[in-house]
Amino acid sequence: MPMVITNPLLPDNPIVFVNRAFISLTGFERSEVIGRNCRFLQGPRTDKSQVARMREAITSRVPIELDLLNYRKNGTHFWNRLLVSPVFADDGNLLYYFASQFDVTLERERLAALQRDRDDLEAEVVRRTAELRAAEQRLQFALEAGRLGSWSINLGTQELTASDECKKICGRLPADSLTLEELRDSIHPDDRIVQIEAIEHAITNRSLLDVEYRIRTPKGEERWVQIRGQATYRADGAPLTILGTTQDVTNRREAEEHRTLLANELSHRVKNTLASLQAIVAQTMRRAPSVAAAGVTLEARIQAMAAANDLLISQKFEGATMRALLERTLSPFGVEDKDRFTLTGPDVKLPARLVVAFALAIHELATNATKYGALSNADGMIGLSWEVVHDPHPQSLQLHWVESGGPRVIPPSRTSFGTQLIQRMLPREIDGSVEVDYPAEGLVFKAIAPLIDTAENDNNTEFATNDKRI
Repeated sequence: MPMVITNPLLPDNPIVFVNRAFISLTGFERSEVIGRNCRFLQGPRTDKSQVARMREAITSRVPIELDLLNYRKNGTHFWNRLLVSPVFADDGNLLYYFASQFDVTLERERLAALQRDRDDLEAEVVRRTAELRAAEQRLQFALEAGRLGSWSINLGTQELTASDECKKICGRLPADSLTLEELRDSIHPDDRIVQIEAIEHAITNRSLLDVEYRIRTPKGEERWVQIRGQATYRADGAPLTILGTTQDVTNRREAEEHRTLLANELSHRVKNTLASLQAIVAQTMRRAPSVAAAGVTLEARIQAMAAANDLLISQKFEGATMRALLERTLSPFGVEDKDRFTLTGPDVKLPARLVVAFALAIHELATNATKYGALSNADGMIGLSWEVVHDPHPQSLQLHWVESGGPRVIPPSRTSFGTQLIQRMLPREIDGSVEVDYPAEGLVFKAIAPLIDTAENDNNTEFATNDKRI
């Protein structure tokens, strides 16, 4: 082991003894060492704070052990584990300092390498943690932007873990409980087996879970949800968990149902319109005195139907008000003339099935009035009034058409198609009743129709239209 002895009683505490091991370690000859302070072994990278510690210990005459970076004669450095101890005489006076050295370069390099590896590992952990945090933030943003709730089911314990958004979709607060049993209890009875079988199929077949079903929130609100997920498995193939997302698709399902309803409604109304048009054409051609006259009559009647349909389209096929229908249908007859027409009644919205039927009937009444009634002279007037009554049906519309000031009325000797349209076809179309009277002072028309638009009414209308066509 390299050793030196210094004499603190001499100036600058010089070295007075070195052994061969020291010479081998440092590369200096004995003559180059004796008489010099040990500081000649220090260099530019020697830690000054450690040198200060050693100097303080020597001044205080106490032992010290430290690792100091020293330099050989050839300029290479080595780590020197230095133990410096004072040597005292029997009377307590300081005689020498004894110092042993041990080359710990390999140990320090290994420690430095380990420290570098540790630093690199810590830096990698920090980088990976930042990437993971960023990925989690992106995932969280995607879930929030898509309004997706996340969940997992431990297939061993049947424990459900749900995110706050998942609970929100199920109508619960973040602090509320949501177990797997509670979730399944909230599923619509008709859909529970669908959810269970879908999950079992995804687990058994290692496939993607994708199913939609209805749930009922604690407040009783029904919602449609879509769940997607995939199972994880142990090394032996046993299913471990299933992870997934939940999305509220109520609006989409309602939109799909609404589109289906509109398509069915459109198909139904097209059938009815074509059947009505066929009947109108057939009756008009049979009773018209000539093809030219039939063409004029058909054009007017088809325009009345078109006006009614235009009104429906402007209202998105959700019906129209009675006043809007009358103003649109009677526009060619000068309805804006207050001396000729009076419109009196509440703001009543008609279901779509009544709009076209009443448009045709009103057009026939106005055409008849132009030819024979109140609109055939300069003094005649037509009064239209309507109200909502509750007899014979709840929420029924009662419409009156009363003519006055025209030529003296003579009841017709035979029924024209216009009269048949009003007296026979209209009651079936509106699922109500129609009365036409011919007092001398002017024609009176009265119709009562239920305002409730039901599937049963539409079906009856279709059957009645088919009967008329036959």
